[in-house]
Amino acid sequence: MEQNMKTFGVILATLAMIASVLVMPVASAEDGDLQATISGDDGTTSFASENGTAVFTVDISSASGASHTDLVISVTFDGAGWTSDQASVDDCAGGSDLNFTGSGTACISVMVMGAESVGGSVGMSVSVTSAEDTTGASVTGAIKISNWRVSSVDGVQSYSELVTHQYTITVENIMVDAEGAGLDLDEPVYITLVEIGGGWNVESDLSAWDKPSLTATINFIPADNSFDLVLDIQLVGEIVTSSSYTGAPATIGFNAFDESETPVTTFIFLHAEIATFNGVAITSSSDESDVWDPSTTQVDNGCSGIDAAIGFVVTVDNFGNDRDSFDVTFDTSDAGSAGWAVNNAETFTTELLEPKANDGTHTFTLGLVVPANLAAGTTHGFSMTATSTVDNSISQTQTFSATVKQCYQFDLTVDSMMNSANPGSSTDFTFTVSNTGNGDDTFTYMTMGAAAWNPSLASTETEIASGATGQNVLSVTVPADASSDAVSGMIMVHAYSEACGDDRTDCDYEASKTVSVSANQVFALTAGYFSNETDVVKSSASVEEGMSVQMKVTVTNNGNGIDQVTLSLANAPSWVSISDDPILVGPGLTETISITAMAPVSDADGDYTFQVTATSSDDTVTSTTGDLTITITEKGSATGPTTDDVEEDDSPGFGAISAIAALGAVLLLRRRS
Repeated sequence: MEQNMKTFGVILATLAMIASVLVMPVASAEDGDLQATISGDDGTTSFASENGTAVFTVDISSASGASHTDLVISVTFDGAGWTSDQASVDDCAGGSDLNFTGSGTACISVMVMGAESVGGSVGMSVSVTSAEDTTGASVTGAIKISNWRVSSVDGVQSYSELVTHQYTITVENIMVDAEGAGLDLDEPVYITLVEIGGGWNVESDLSAWDKPSLTATINFIPADNSFDLVLDIQLVGEIVTSSSYTGAPATIGFNAFDESETPVTTFIFLHAEIATFNGVAITSSSDESDVWDPSTTQVDNGCSGIDAAIGFVVTVDNFGNDRDSFDVTFDTSDAGSAGWAVNNAETFTTELLEPKANDGTHTFTLGLVVPANLAAGTTHGFSMTATSTVDNSISQTQTFSATVKQCYQFDLTVDSMMNSANPGSSTDFTFTVSNTGNGDDTFTYMTMGAAAWNPSLASTETEIASGATGQNVLSVTVPADASSDAVSGMIMVHAYSEACGDDRTDCDYEASKTVSVSANQVFALTAGYFSNETDVVKSSASVEEGMSVQMKVTVTNNGNGIDQVTLSLANAPSWVSISDDPILVGPGLTETISITAMAPVSDADGDYTFQVTATSSDDTVTSTTGDLTITITEKGSATGPTTDDVEEDDSPGFGAISAIAALGAVLLLRRRS
């Protein structure tokens, strides 16, 4: 019974299979059903030397999935001298069965018979038909005549920053002779980096690789051999965009070429999968400088009385390798506590910025208002932080600040514009410097003019704090021989701020004041006895009663100016008088004064002694002669003249003459001064 059941099951299964075959539709091919693609050494191009063989693979498929029999693959060339019989087709296993169901593969070998020289190329057309599809499919390829070919079997390699991977580029010697035997390749082949951009470092331990030129030079490859160029490639910069941004691996391109008469050149591309990473940078500039530096930005409004407004142009740079946006926040507490205003410092989020390689930036402006009249060196500011919205661990903070620059200004005053002093004496002027700048300042001084009066400053330099004053004293000495009307002329004192530096020419930070000194008149007199031509002093005289006699005294002006001298008698009897009073006496001059004695007519005999006093015009300086004696004798007792025998001066009377002389002296002194 069990055996019967097994037999029945087999029968049912067989019937089911037959039924399924009977009801399954049979796919049939129609014209245009065939599809084909061609592959060579480099895309649709294959390389072969003269007398060599170029190989292609043709992948064939059916759009409907139908079977194709009696495939015919025909090859034609677009170059002169090229014939179809140079191409042979097989099933890639050496067989000739080209039938397939659904898909299949064929291999084409093309003999290079010398129709083209090295560097040349020829196009190739491949037609595929079958018994079921007489229209078929067509593809094209190309044959490049070359003694070498280059390739790399390395696939896509994954990178994050500072990761290094190794790639190998192989240069194969495919040069053969007419019998197909390999030949040495002794002409150089160069491989140079042509497509990479920034952010990569390419190294090699092989001597063929020249780092500065990023080029390998392969001078010799033996017959039937190849040369492997091993490269260490490192991702060193964020400028390379991530593969998530590009949607494809990064391409590192090389150009391989030779120096033949018709150069052969080809490209080979290595591929790298780039990980995503984020970064941000902030750059700024101010209207105070082209490149803003917080440590050196200065505001020159300390003496202006006007608030200063600084504008900042701020750029947030996406330094990542993928799109990103950034939250921008501010801390204005420092500026705010000092009363400085910050404009436009409001939290915001940037738009989605392109990666660094594509210059993704967001630019905006900020402002900082610095109050006027602040002390030099006052510094305040604010900070700004940009944070990635993709990765909040990625951020940068930038500080913005301003420093009040020292401004220089001052006032210079003097206590007097004109002083006077006695000859040989000095007088002082006090100069006051008020530092009205906003910082401590050092002032230097110099004087010029009236060198004969020896102007001298107490100090040549003073340091004065902002808002404070300092003093310097100028001493001027009147020459010892100065006349009463002598004047020093202009004496100038200059004060220079340290802002002038060593070159004070046309300095904007200097001030000067001009003073002068005049000589005082000094009064000094000497009243004395008259001496005749033989230097005999005449201090006494005799006269008979009722007669008159003249005596003389001298007055010398020892002062430095014309003096109007007043004369007076001391202890003199009434009958004694002075002929000239007052008199003008020039400086250094001596005048002679006559004294007249009219003796009484009787009872007056005897000796009479008196003095003459000279008083300067300042009423303080006096000089008195020694005793003058007049002896009166009784009338008739005299044996000589009736007048005193004192030698009379033959010159005119003193009154007019002395006045004229004095005036002449005044005029002469003024002319000399």
